[in-house]
Amino acid sequence: MSQINTLLHSLQCLLPPNQIQEIVKKYNVCDTARKLTVYEFLKFSVVSAVGQWKSYRESEDQLAAHSELVAVDHSTLSKKARDLPFSILKDSFHYLTQRCNRHTRRQLSLPKASFATDSTTLTVAQAKLPWATFRGGKSGIKLHVRFHLQTLAPSQVEESIAQKHDSPWAETLLPLTGITVYDRGYLDLKRMDHWQKEGHGFVIRLKANTILSRSKGLKRLSVDDSNVLSDQSAILGSGKPTTHRFRVVTFTDPQGKIIRVATNVWQTSAETIAALYKERWQVELFFRWIKQHLQVKRLYGTSPNAVYNQLFGALIAFVLLHWLYQQTQLPWRIASLSFTYFVRKLLLGQLPTEVYLLLDKLFHSNQFG
Repeated sequence: MSQINTLLHSLQCLLPPNQIQEIVKKYNVCDTARKLTVYEFLKFSVVSAVGQWKSYRESEDQLAAHSELVAVDHSTLSKKARDLPFSILKDSFHYLTQRCNRHTRRQLSLPKASFATDSTTLTVAQAKLPWATFRGGKSGIKLHVRFHLQTLAPSQVEESIAQKHDSPWAETLLPLTGITVYDRGYLDLKRMDHWQKEGHGFVIRLKANTILSRSKGLKRLSVDDSNVLSDQSAILGSGKPTTHRFRVVTFTDPQGKIIRVATNVWQTSAETIAALYKERWQVELFFRWIKQHLQVKRLYGTSPNAVYNQLFGALIAFVLLHWLYQQTQLPWRIASLSFTYFVRKLLLGQLPTEVYLLLDKLFHSNQFG
């Protein structure tokens, strides 16, 4: 089984063509293309991201060399990307995450169903995306992500132009259950009171100028080598302070920098709260990985559909690669490879033979979801 076939087999098993057709019908799109159907365009989007193809013109040459993909010219690719509503690939991505996130989770001494919400910005020359002007002669778009800290994969992604502030997206990315970790860009005292009322668990970093009033220290057990400096409850803000009291944990990061977070999680240690905030760094690593290893910094097209189709295609590629990694590394423990090293070996066709045999057996077992 070739490296491309491995990726496309996982796509077909987890996101079959009939499911794509259901999504296409939802948006009243008439998929009548003779060669480059929506599903074939999805396959192209995944493989081009993993292969880091640089443009539609290069993709035309690459498609001709891959028998697993439909060969079309660059103008056909450009037109399809421009005209196809990106909501189809977006829904496909979310369908895929729901299936893949059921699989093996990391074993952490942290509360179950823990998430991190953050965003990443991609910028290009202003002339390339005139509908998304940003600053400094640049245009830019954002991906707002809810990231599952147990599976190390995104569970929801929303798109916007870069000028949009992060804070309002906190409500859109709110999970139904669990605890979400936020950086200070999402801090909103009124929203924290609302989350408390609605029962949404959170840990959020406070800004340096956030005022605490009516503080009370909380009793805590002594922990050796703890990085926690204080654990207290307080009313937050001045002028229009919070209605509810919140827990405020102050601790140091590995570089010795002092960090304060507010939370409505009371039935766990301050050290666990500090560790949970530290895990937020995993979403930053995810952003760094997709920018380095998938083609998201170099945009093929200029229209919103073309841009977001490329980005959601790359995100689908990430979920597939991550799923393949979980299947080969965690349950069967064939080899102790990092995710990056696994992907490199997969694309070069250099994984151990038993890995490909096990994947082939899995693909033919129909045991998915």
